[in-house]
Amino acid sequence: MASSLSSVLRAGLFGAAGVGGAALIWAAREATSPTYKPTYDIVPLEISDDQILFRASRRTLAPGQFGFHLSSGGPPAVIGPVVSVQKGKVLRQLLFRPADLSIYSRGRWSGIVSVNPLSVAPDATAAFIETSLGSAPAWVIDRGTNCWAIHVHGQGSSKAQTLRGVESASGLGLSSLVISYRNDGEGPSSKDARCHLGESEWHDIEAALQFVAERGGTECIVFGWSLGATMALNAVQRSPLARTIKGLVMVSPALVWEEVLRANAHHHGWPRVLGSLMARLLALSSFSRLVGLEAPIDVRGADRTRVAGDLGIPVLIIHNKNDWSVPFEISTRFAQAHEDWIELVEFDCSGHTQEWNSDPVWWNLAVRRWYENWFRSGPTGKQAATASE
Repeated sequence: MASSLSSVLRAGLFGAAGVGGAALIWAAREATSPTYKPTYDIVPLEISDDQILFRASRRTLAPGQFGFHLSSGGPPAVIGPVVSVQKGKVLRQLLFRPADLSIYSRGRWSGIVSVNPLSVAPDATAAFIETSLGSAPAWVIDRGTNCWAIHVHGQGSSKAQTLRGVESASGLGLSSLVISYRNDGEGPSSKDARCHLGESEWHDIEAALQFVAERGGTECIVFGWSLGATMALNAVQRSPLARTIKGLVMVSPALVWEEVLRANAHHHGWPRVLGSLMARLLALSSFSRLVGLEAPIDVRGADRTRVAGDLGIPVLIIHNKNDWSVPFEISTRFAQAHEDWIELVEFDCSGHTQEWNSDPVWWNLAVRRWYENWFRSGPTGKQAATASE
């Protein structure tokens, strides 16, 4: 079976000279791209001091609070709840209006509502974490506590993505460390400057744990967003420093990358099997070199190890059941397989990693309730039995 599978994969690789193979290589390069070029395709129709009008679309109709990032740069406009919808247009509250916003602006819709850590933590400072590849910029909110939250953003995003979680961590009295990591556009670059789907990036969480320890931190809660959750779980299962990680908050976690690749292939109008084929081919040296990777990635092997591996620490999963990029079913199965340790909080919204945007009050309440249950009140009921075992 192994030899026949290898033959199939080699045949797929030899087909790379054809149109289908070229498309597969292009798709694999997209899947391992650490950053993405944003598309500024939304134009406001009317603007007042506290309201803004857009053409109605899936994004502009989404309930909640969002960032409208301008192509000119600077802080995003903060878009609030829908006021009215009529004749293909949607009127929304305008919670923050940057100086550059006008009806001539072009922008993009985002879950990131702030790019400045001072907006959620006035005492935030800049720092650098020394990784095995070099210095990685970070933000630090040091409250003088021994328990820290380490915040890890997802693929194609930035440190600003996690500021929504920083606000929750600060409310719990935790110090926070917001990290960048290799190849994310801020952190140091590896030789290939590609995304390794968490297979190398988790080492930068190790560096963050060391940074926290040097500041007197003895316990950490890791908030991982999408790929950041992959990295966090890899660190828990692989790092000798993992003993200081006492819990995980995983937002839209990418835990089974083969299924993520399948879902994204489907979203772009391709057969789902393309994602599975990509996962298999990335394990081959010849294909991975064509993609631009310095070493193969055993996607399927890493998926099995991650899902079947031990936890031993409490985990909160926050996930949107309509997530087109990272299927909600992955989180459901993972939670069922580790039911003594995992609480899964389901959101009903649109988009990927936009659970907070749909209902920030419920998001913060879910984090607080989970944290106080495990770390302030002590384990109770089934949790106490699990701890005693």
